Amino acid sequence: MALDFVQPDWILLVPELVLLGTAILVLAGDVFLPRRNQYLLSWLVMIGFGLSLASNLLIDWGAGKTTFSGMFRADYFSLFINIIVLSAGIMSIMISTAYVQGNDEPGAMPLPEYLVLLVLSILGTMLVGAAGDLLMIFIGIEMGSLAVYVLTGFARNRSTSVEGALKYFLLGAFAVAILIYGMAWIYGATGSTNLAEIATRLRPMMSGDSKIDPSLLLALLLIAVGLAFKIAAVPFHMWTPDAYQGAPTPVSGYMSVVPKVAGFAALARILVEALGPLSGTWLTLIAILAVITMVYGNIVAVAQRDVKRMLGYSSIGHTGYMLVALAAYGSITAGDRSVSSLLYYLFAYAFMNIGAFGVVTWLQHRGHGVDLDDFAGLGSRSPLAAFAMTIFMLSLMGMPPLVGFYAKYYVILAAIQNNLTWLAVVLVVMSAVSAFFYLRVVAVMYFNEPIRQWQAQSTPLLGVGLGLMALGTVGFGLFSGSVLDLAQKWVQAFT
Repeated sequence: MALDFVQPDWILLVPELVLLGTAILVLAGDVFLPRRNQYLLSWLVMIGFGLSLASNLLIDWGAGKTTFSGMFRADYFSLFINIIVLSAGIMSIMISTAYVQGNDEPGAMPLPEYLVLLVLSILGTMLVGAAGDLLMIFIGIEMGSLAVYVLTGFARNRSTSVEGALKYFLLGAFAVAILIYGMAWIYGATGSTNLAEIATRLRPMMSGDSKIDPSLLLALLLIAVGLAFKIAAVPFHMWTPDAYQGAPTPVSGYMSVVPKVAGFAALARILVEALGPLSGTWLTLIAILAVITMVYGNIVAVAQRDVKRMLGYSSIGHTGYMLVALAAYGSITAGDRSVSSLLYYLFAYAFMNIGAFGVVTWLQHRGHGVDLDDFAGLGSRSPLAAFAMTIFMLSLMGMPPLVGFYAKYYVILAAIQNNLTWLAVVLVVMSAVSAFFYLRVVAVMYFNEPIRQWQAQSTPLLGVGLGLMALGTVGFGLFSGSVLDLAQKWVQAFT
């Protein structure tokens, strides 16, 4: 019998291949470029991200093509994930280059190593978004996670950085063991790791008055626990505040967005696409996680004066808002807003949260810390930086017409559409609670007198990045329709 070789459709992988080539070029640049010129590698990576973003135009996403025996899918869901993470990558480079290049701490990570890890983390997240198989999801999540573990411990001689990275790594190792155990149970119950095939085999099991196989319930619970850690949902959030506080500020901004995108992409692929027939079971679990995550994240954030730690707990609260969108899943129909509102929220969150961490980084360049008092008088000293931070804080709070308002608005619509009005009410109440700690930052910037010395520092790339993120936070709120229309095409991807 002749051996049949399958020829992969490499066109579908062009965005990922561009990133892989970028990582290789950065490694080569580390060898051949003198240290004083290594800042050019940041521009190389941003160009690579831009080319990867542009290469998405080469693919017919509406066709829903697959390759590697269905393990890799090119559909509208993976397209939107690509747009989010590549945009987040460009923004992260803009806020971090000056910080990494100018970091003279003993043992600090060189810029090329930092850039390679960033590229590989984003590549892993893109693989999760394009996964058509449980094994591909696992590979993509671990590829991204391992890079972020190292980035968290970027300042190797600072105890808080090492402590945060170690806690993140150890808890992450437990979580991924639980996740893959759940995947093994799904394979045992259905005989397949292909997401579409799993759904096909589950439908007959759920027909009539058939009871759910206990092994499927165990698999569902294990997968929910494993991925809840990745998105920092309560009570699996323990690593988040310490990791955010210990990591260098630009890394904290990055890890608040991209790993969360990977986790939610995996949740959507597994729960909606593969385990959609079990939605009556997992929707309740997701709704409970959403409530406790929203409540805990926002209430604890009220007590924080360390702005990085406050943004860490704020990130937990926003995870709860995104879980509301997932809990609002009804069925794969053109009118279902659940996954589209989740995708739009992830897109909006990238601009406003990386921007907020970018302003903290901007302050640190000028000799300030991350305490709330370090923001005192920023409105008079640097009106543009204060204005950008105000936009990000108001958007995170959900103030119209900024992108954060429309993100929450679409999630609320999805919840009401699927008779989860009570969950939408909790979201609104917790958003009102969040107004306290977001507006407190704004008040300190404009109404308190400066109490810290100011050091002159030129960071043009960071300044341009903050301007673009502030513009995106306003612009994508005013013109949210086209972005949401693209997100709504997720239905074609999952059918």
